[in-house]
Amino acid sequence: MTVIRLAVVTETFLPDINGVATSLQQLLQALPAGRFAVQIIRTRPRQPWQPEFEEIHCPGLTLPFYPDVHPGLPAGRRIRNAWQRQRPDLVYIATEGPLGYSALRQAERLNIPVLSAFHTNFHRYSGYYGFGWVQQWVLGWLRRFHNRTAVTLVPAADIATSLRQDGFERVVVLPHGVDSERFHPGHRRDDLRQQWQAGPDTPVLLFVGRLAAEKNIPLAVRSWQALRAEWPDLQLVLVGDGPLRETLTRQYPQLICAGVQTGSALAQHYASADVFVFPSLTETFGLVTLEAMASGLPVAAFDMAAARSFIRPGVSGELAPVADEAAFTAAVRRLLEQRSATTAEAARQAAEQADWASVGRQFEQLCQTLLQRQGAEVDLHQPLLRS
Repeated sequence: MTVIRLAVVTETFLPDINGVATSLQQLLQALPAGRFAVQIIRTRPRQPWQPEFEEIHCPGLTLPFYPDVHPGLPAGRRIRNAWQRQRPDLVYIATEGPLGYSALRQAERLNIPVLSAFHTNFHRYSGYYGFGWVQQWVLGWLRRFHNRTAVTLVPAADIATSLRQDGFERVVVLPHGVDSERFHPGHRRDDLRQQWQAGPDTPVLLFVGRLAAEKNIPLAVRSWQALRAEWPDLQLVLVGDGPLRETLTRQYPQLICAGVQTGSALAQHYASADVFVFPSLTETFGLVTLEAMASGLPVAAFDMAAARSFIRPGVSGELAPVADEAAFTAAVRRLLEQRSATTAEAARQAAEQADWASVGRQFEQLCQTLLQRQGAEVDLHQPLLRS
């Protein structure tokens, strides 16, 4: 079996804690054994890290309004030297920053096929940070970038439809998966619930993610406050960190901010809650949705991304029309009213269908097809991957 030399270019990877880094690591681990030789070109890790693959580290910078993002600086010479020593068969650009652009230009010069990923709605983020006026400029940049690649991978069908309407070409759906052994209802901890001042019958809402404006967390807080009129002991636990944490804890001292959790502790936080609330309107997927469902939590979310793909309303969760805040609160209310083992099991069963091994095989199939058709103009939509 021929080994495919795959160069992965990304501005975020483990040990960073975010959906892009996690899903990329899971994808690489899910690739068929012995099929790929992976090289990762990334911004230099900001904490000690033991690489699993060959890594080439490049300098990066910190965005003042989003310090957790660490975009890479242009590194064309470093990339060119690396690829002249060992030419990759394919390049997979996971992020569209200056480092990714450097890789795109070098791949074009060397005639290496490029796959790109659209993981983050950066053009939608701008409105949450007072830069709404740049939204169309950012969208134009993203469109030009991705349309220079052989295929753009997105994790959900509704995102693919939206991008195609905005002029993105050769868009293919490659869904994310979830580790359903790591995230499991069996990790529920009564002592953890006691820390939350939650008894066996106390309802607990959970949010996991960056505590930042683009996650629309104030809506989760407003829903929690409104529903405390019906469930006075209702708790809301926020797992994660970010610029909103200080403000939220000051304004709402009854909130439980558990900070960043990883590994088994994160799995225990999921499994020890009762309902997952996810009010974000900027997701391309929302990996936490699947992690919560695998942990046995029904999910209240807007009708988009992973929620649209995996939630059966009234069975494994509830969906609200996009941006309808009253409907979102009503969705949370319905889940609190119908809390049962049946709902929890339905959420778990839905998540079990999202298998990373299957995603890895689809990615291998796409890579093989690109290599076979290198230099040809092809339509890579339905014949290759489900959308």
